[in-house]
Amino acid sequence: MNKVIPLLALLAAVAVIPIASAQVSTSSNYAPPDCRVCVPDWIKNNAGWWADGIIDDGSFVSGIEWLVSNDIIEVPTTAVSGTAESTIPGWVKNTASWWAGNQISDDDFVNAIQHLIKVGIMTVPQAEQAAPAMPAPTAAPSSSDSALTAKYNQVKAELAKCQEYDKASKVFLCENEFKGLLESVEYMMKAKKYVVGPMHYYYIPSQVIITPEGHSNLFITFVAHNTDSKNNSIFCTGPVACNYVITDGQKEWNYSTNTVTAGRLEMKPDVIASIDFSFGPPAQRHLERWNYDPSTEYFLKITEPFGNLNLPLELTVK
Repeated sequence: MNKVIPLLALLAAVAVIPIASAQVSTSSNYAPPDCRVCVPDWIKNNAGWWADGIIDDGSFVSGIEWLVSNDIIEVPTTAVSGTAESTIPGWVKNTASWWAGNQISDDDFVNAIQHLIKVGIMTVPQAEQAAPAMPAPTAAPSSSDSALTAKYNQVKAELAKCQEYDKASKVFLCENEFKGLLESVEYMMKAKKYVVGPMHYYYIPSQVIITPEGHSNLFITFVAHNTDSKNNSIFCTGPVACNYVITDGQKEWNYSTNTVTAGRLEMKPDVIASIDFSFGPPAQRHLERWNYDPSTEYFLKITEPFGNLNLPLELTVK
């Protein structure tokens, strides 16, 4: 789904800063305000995407600068050295990858951000900037599901109300909440629905990218909607303990990356969540790499406590 890359331009940036103004769950061992560095846990995976090169350096830096300057996030005061650098050192990306994988602490990663400020790669003006302009409104996607159409109109109205805030930082936080939900509902209106017990999965055909070396990389996005009256969870605790694999009916392949960062995504009643998986380079070296065979039919095998399904994958090659 196209929503991932544009949205990450700012979300990936926020992933690497210490104190978020919103009171949300954090990746720190202590709850706010006790943690010295309080980072929302939902943005850790975005830091990993930047480390993997999905988000470019310019988007990473400019996003952080805007968020810090508008007091959405804070960094300790850092003096700029007399020697400026023009590129982000490779070790900073390594640190982002380790941090996203919970191999180092939030404090350690903040040190890397302070280095970028110190060497002049990143500048943090103090005056509040204007919030990024919202894109021009587009017509609602058509859908035969009246409930989805009503949900789309409801979320769009909530997004429009965000402009009523008087501070750019509050506008940003409000828009950030509803933009993602609106894009998920738009996706659902265009997708095919698959029912697995109380969980409804919405899927649009995926694209396989063939590298110059002949390797295959597959990126799958689906939207899950918990229609139950109780909480349900999506489980993927590791490459060999994940309820989502690719299969051809005989063999199975494990994911490379995914956005179920905590290993379990608990969904309350009527909650909608967009989830991404990639398949290609194995997450662990002993696992077999998936490579696309155009003569083979592939499925996303779902084996959750609430139900099972082999979701047919419609794949196109780039």
